[in-house]
Amino acid sequence: MAVLHDECVVPLEATDRKALHDTGVALGSARDFARRMRLLLPQGWFPAYRGEEMEDAPVLHALLTGYGAIFSHIWQLMKVVSAQSRLGQTSASFLDMAAVDFFGSGSLTRLRGEKDTHYRRRMIAALVAPRNTRQAVSEAIQQIAGAHPRIIEPGNARDCGAWCLAGGYGAGMHTRYGCRMGGQFILEILPKIPIERRQLDAAIKATKAAGVIAWVRIIE
Repeated sequence: MAVLHDECVVPLEATDRKALHDTGVALGSARDFARRMRLLLPQGWFPAYRGEEMEDAPVLHALLTGYGAIFSHIWQLMKVVSAQSRLGQTSASFLDMAAVDFFGSGSLTRLRGEKDTHYRRRMIAALVAPRNTRQAVSEAIQQIAGAHPRIIEPGNARDCGAWCLAGGYGAGMHTRYGCRMGGQFILEILPKIPIERRQLDAAIKATKAAGVIAWVRIIE
């Protein structure tokens, strides 16, 4: 890198007395594109290019810089769009659109005030999360509420109790309390962190088995 000089050809120094060096034109900037287009012009049409500091065609330089500004904007837009092609890099509203693509509308929405990093982590976890089991429902709710819910299955003897042939509780294969009709469960949750009802309903809907009814109670 060349040392920068003032109009008197005196080396420029920083506040710590160290020499200032020219780091060159930033790649993708308007000046960079203007320089590239300047070097592509046929020789002999304009004065030879000797750098921006010694430009002999200022009108041409201004015109090319205008074009360069447009190309620079397109270049920056391409970098932003390219970053959105990977879940680990996407951000802002593009992350919300990715959630809709992966999970459908309203299934995994951003929490109020949730940062991109936390939202992305929840999306990645949801992609590989288990489904259709009691444990899966409990884990999904714990992630957004900070506490495991109480789940009651009317047909589960562990939840509602049962009588065995010899009498007593705890036998799941014989006469029992509760309902023999499957396809439903009761869920009670005492959140440790603020949650939104729509977020809770979406988590249950995305995790429970299809056709199963969930009766939900939030204890406040």
